[in-house]
Amino acid sequence: MRIPPISAVVGSVLLIGLIGTLPAAGQSTQSPQSAASSRVAAAADWQTEREAYVRKARDEVQEWQRKLHDFSEKARTKTSEGSTTAKNDFNTAWTEADDAFHKLETAGAKDWESAKTSYNKASQKLVAIWDKIKT
Repeated sequence: MRIPPISAVVGSVLLIGLIGTLPAAGQSTQSPQSAASSRVAAAADWQTEREAYVRKARDEVQEWQRKLHDFSEKARTKTSEGSTTAKNDFNTAWTEADDAFHKLETAGAKDWESAKTSYNKASQKLVAIWDKIKT
């Protein structure tokens, strides 16, 4: 008598076990408990994404705070009308970006995409004004 290789035996056992666990036709493949687990996992994934995004945004805001401070120090020595206008434009853009960041920090799942979009737009506006000032 020939003994089959272990992989064939294990494969057969796994196949039989798999066939035995297949749901009957028309039955849901996900139990209410696993559906709840899926919702918890999705919420955890959203929370993880949110935390990472807010952390990145916080770093950006802190960098802008430093730039604003440096810019304000340099603008004190220059009192031309152009530098005053540039400073006002930058301060306005900064305020918008900072407000959008604080909304981002407190946004729930329902408002997350809107808060993220608002922050991105405000951040891009701030970068554009900064680039204009620095040239």
